[in-house]
Amino acid sequence: MNPTEKKSGDLRDLARRARRMAAGLSQAADRARVNHYADELEKQAAELEARAAQGPPVPSQPTVTHQQQQVQQQQSPEPVDPEKTKN
Repeated sequence: MNPTEKKSGDLRDLARRARRMAAGLSQAADRARVNHYADELEKQAAELEARAAQGPPVPSQPTVTHQQQQVQQQQSPEPVDPEKTKN
């Protein structure tokens, strides 16, 4: 089982558990809220499976694996010859 299948399965399992829990709630508003949450989990699982079925996305630009940097060094001034500076 690949990670996408596991994730979508986990989401569907959570949705089933939420629906079971909702059935035991006495307030209609609470049941509706928990069932809405379960619907959202099912929707996420379906979207995840649909994206997985499409395959991996194709990059629009090639992936850069190596960048070369150029460092520009300053040249130091010519050394001063003490003999030439004597007048």
